[in-house]
Parts: sequence; structure tokens; C-alpha cells
Amino acid sequence: MSMNTGIVYANRLCDSDSMTTKLIYQVKKNQLSDRELDKLQARCSRELNELRNELNVLLQELRAIADRSASNPAPVRKAA
Repeated sequence: MSMNTGIVYANRLCDSDSMTTKLIYQVKKNQLSDRELDKLQARCSRELNELRNELNVLLQELRAIADRSASNPAPVRKAA
């Protein structure tokens, strides 16, 4: 059975503190081969581009909200 939801849970390196810490340790201790470093660099670049795209979408949504708010200002309330 396939569930089709609007929410997609990304499995990014930055989503896991323990994975990030482990990778930092391995890089600092020179425990990764050149091939592994190349793969890690490619993955980080991919994830960074995904995050940039998501940020651009969020910024467009915020701008649209701001534009709607600017064209329909809320009435000013007077204190009694």
C-alpha cells in the first residue's frame, strides 16, 4: 500500500547531529578515502542546493503574504 502525503521527510546530513559529529571527526582524523570525500562533497553540494531552493520557495511565499497584507491593511483599532 502506497501512501501519498504532501510532507516529505528529508534524510539530510544536517538533520542528524550524531551523523554530522561523526563525519566531522572522520574528516579531522583523515579517516575517509579520497573517494569517500568526493562522495561526501557531492552529497553536501546537493543538499545545499536543495536547501537554497527550499529557502527561495519560502521567501516567495513570504513576499506573497507581505504583498497581500500591504494591499489589504488591517483596520486601525482605537482604544476605548
